[in-house]
Amino acid sequence: MRTTAEAPMHPSDPHSDTDRALLEGLLQLAVEGQTEDQDFQRIGEEVFARLLDTYGQQTAV
Repeated sequence: MRTTAEAPMHPSDPHSDTDRALLEGLLQLAVEGQTEDQDFQRIGEEVFARLLDTYGQQTAV
């Protein structure tokens, strides 16, 4: 049994709060069935762009 608290994955990442807020907003809109809304589209595009920036395709060397 573990008794110590685990540290966040990226505690010094300045974008982590914004990223979390974007994902929570996207999830909330999806839960409410508002996937056709302009906000859902805008947030989804921002999340996608950030994912590409972080994990984008790498070229073979």
